[in-house]
Amino acid sequence: MTGIMVQKKPETPLIRPPSEWRSLLVRVTRGCRWNRCRFCGIYPALGEPGFSRRSAAEIKEDIDLLLARHPRARTAFFGDGDPLEAGLEVFVEVARYLRSRLPVERLTCYARASTLHRLGREGVQVLARAGLNRVHMGLESGDPETLRFHRKGQSPEMVQRVTTWLRDAGIQVSWYVLLGLGGRDHWQRHIRRTAWLINTSRPDFVRLRRLWLYREAGGPPCPLWEQVRDGSFVEQTPEGTVLELKLLLELLEPLDTFFVCDHANNYINVSGSLQEDREEMLAELHAFLALPEEERWQHYRSVGSRI
Repeated sequence: MTGIMVQKKPETPLIRPPSEWRSLLVRVTRGCRWNRCRFCGIYPALGEPGFSRRSAAEIKEDIDLLLARHPRARTAFFGDGDPLEAGLEVFVEVARYLRSRLPVERLTCYARASTLHRLGREGVQVLARAGLNRVHMGLESGDPETLRFHRKGQSPEMVQRVTTWLRDAGIQVSWYVLLGLGGRDHWQRHIRRTAWLINTSRPDFVRLRRLWLYREAGGPPCPLWEQVRDGSFVEQTPEGTVLELKLLLELLEPLDTFFVCDHANNYINVSGSLQEDREEMLAELHAFLALPEEERWQHYRSVGSRI
């Protein structure tokens, strides 16, 4: 009888930043341990309702499998939503193992501000020594009231503190901001306080996303629909989202920060250095808003929404 060889496949993160599309994708944890944000719920929607940690042995085996398939990879990304929840010891062990097998130019991961805060300044320095180069962190908003409403589990002060620790350790900081998170009623407060936090914290990257209240992504709908139904959250209009982007750029200082709308959900995709390209990005927004109303709405309808 001839045996059938089944080739083992490595687990990979369910979600990764668009900027990591060429990276070696290593799954360190499954799902999101916090999993309470009203605007998200995306891991349950994608079929990962719970959270679990993978062992260092499992992760190393996947790294070996991935390297056999992609021996010339130059960058690597650790997921899922907060791989640091695997524990500092496990994260450091697999980061060092990866770098011992392949001298990648950049190792990045998602991380919650609250997890980094729990690790403390010394823990962040340990991560840097293990070879972590960049952290993708969901700021979402610099407004404490917006963060509390959406149950983000962090404060602007916490994000500011861990950003300082990361930058002092030589780790790049990539923040994500969600346009529309304040809804139609509180969008100016959301944007103004977000701009203030960016100006005072000076992250290396600011990446823009648009809030998407999905209904069908394969699982449960976006948790925020409950607040839409009871009237405690009024969804921002497409044009309002563009006005939020415009106000944010107007309020930001000429920082050494790369500002980018790098997701297909964004209605307008501007990108550039805040120090050198801010005026050009604003000019692009002004030109779009000067188009006839029907032309603008035709554009909004054509964009659609996706993960």
